[in-house]
Amino acid sequence: MTQARDDFVSAKLAGMTLEEKVGQLLTFTWRGAILTPSAIEQITRLQAGGLCLEPYGLETCKNLYWGNSQYDPTFQPPPDYVSIALTHFDPHNHGLCVTPEELTEALNKVQTIAMDRRSGIPLHITIDFEGDFKNDYTSGGIRQFPSPMGLAAIGDPQLTYRVGLTVARQLSAMGVTQMYSPVCDVNVNPRNPEIGVRSFSDDPAICAEHVAAIVKGYQDGGIAATAKHYPGRGDSETDAHDVLDRVNADKQRMAQLELVPFRAAIAAGAKAVMTAHTIYPAYDEELPATLSPRILTGLLRGELGFDGVIVSDAIGMAAILKKWPLPRACAMAIEAGVDTILLKADDESRSQCFFGIKMAAESGELPLARLNDAVRRLLNLKYDQGLFASAGRMDPEKTRSIARSKQVIAFSREVAERALLVMRDDQHLLPLGKEQQILVVEQCIPYEFLGKDPYSHPHMFCEAMTTHSTNLILDDTAFHATDADIAEALELAQRADLVVMTNYYARIEKRGNNQHLVQQLKQAGHRVVVVTNYPYLEGRTDEADAVVCNFSGSPDSIRVAADLLFGTVAPTPTTRLPITIGV
Repeated sequence: MTQARDDFVSAKLAGMTLEEKVGQLLTFTWRGAILTPSAIEQITRLQAGGLCLEPYGLETCKNLYWGNSQYDPTFQPPPDYVSIALTHFDPHNHGLCVTPEELTEALNKVQTIAMDRRSGIPLHITIDFEGDFKNDYTSGGIRQFPSPMGLAAIGDPQLTYRVGLTVARQLSAMGVTQMYSPVCDVNVNPRNPEIGVRSFSDDPAICAEHVAAIVKGYQDGGIAATAKHYPGRGDSETDAHDVLDRVNADKQRMAQLELVPFRAAIAAGAKAVMTAHTIYPAYDEELPATLSPRILTGLLRGELGFDGVIVSDAIGMAAILKKWPLPRACAMAIEAGVDTILLKADDESRSQCFFGIKMAAESGELPLARLNDAVRRLLNLKYDQGLFASAGRMDPEKTRSIARSKQVIAFSREVAERALLVMRDDQHLLPLGKEQQILVVEQCIPYEFLGKDPYSHPHMFCEAMTTHSTNLILDDTAFHATDADIAEALELAQRADLVVMTNYYARIEKRGNNQHLVQQLKQAGHRVVVVTNYPYLEGRTDEADAVVCNFSGSPDSIRVAADLLFGTVAPTPTTRLPITIGV
């Protein structure tokens, strides 16, 4: 097979134009489920090598990426510059929510467009689907799972493997080819705003064990695993979406901690590694890993022996953008060893980055041999996954049968139940009684994290609580409760025996969560039971009388937490916090 692949890929590469090669190095975003002219032309005119799915319940639109414009106003377009169609939808106007079979049909359409190009090269279709709030497709009842830390809390690597396999079977049936997971970061900083429960543990050995298991699960299910964020962002106090950080560990510490899960991922056969937008002075004083030949070519390719595809994290994060204009950064990253750039943009920066790489290749700044090497690795992966034969031919009925199978549905609930953990109940408030008058305060999960259907919606917790008792006062708040939300909750609490509330943490919500509401309810003299996805201080709080951690804001985790509160589900005795720092 290797010889057949090498012959096929060499022939394909020899027939490609420079524009086609440059396009292969770029993975653009496709939000939503409808094909706008912009979505089509990033494939046909910018020769996209891949699409990153971000359904998020809205369509491709004018956007800022985490509050920043990715457009480079200083960019000088060459004579052959091409501007593609743009879409100017307001992102506050929500788009379609599609079923798994409908998404399969949509992905068949984009692959058909790609295969009809002169090059005849399929797209790699990528997605984030880590668990908890990092699931970029949530509609149509697709089953989701707890965060990596929740899986590590269960403590069964074979179960972690089955989760990876189940997720991959659901998504690969739709036409997804690559997963931006697992997170290999060892979360040794409990104040890390970006990683948290996305990490398996603060213990590198635990991380490594579960990383290896889920890599094998993903890839046995037909999806290329992507180990991230190399060489490790667990010891950070900032979010790379906001600033460029430094991890000041020496080489010995990194060998014993940060690099351990990445070695495990590579040994397990991970097809891809995603870079971190972070500076590691032990290896490079000036450049973040994404732009550093020492860290990518020297350490990853050389010392660690990784021979797969290197993926940049979203290049438009402020960690890169505030210092390097994106067209320049893209060329630097490819030269350093990155094979494919993830560009989450719906604007003119797509064309700018395409031509930034092209001009660097034409000038000799980006050696043609490096460009060809990157394209070859990407084509090898597509060939190995059978995409040249299968792209655009996925069966929607097969997708439906997998996503709605009794086995998948039962397994999702089983995992959610096993991840439940009672962190505190000093007053023995649990289980709750049906005779109690309970104020239920549900913190509304951000719209982009919800499927907008009966399985995944803003009031899942209230719905689940009502299956146990009707002696409830139901209330909700914004993810970060407003003054009006707080006033209403305080008033309603006066009529209740106790308050049960959710207090999730999501890194995208910069205002914070509902710690302040817990504090005000306690100051007013009320007993408070908290359900959280986050065992660190932001989630568990020091004030709550009882705390249940379900490690996830996904639908089954939310529902089984209500079952535990009323005693119809018992905690699994072997489930333990897989962290020791910050708890």
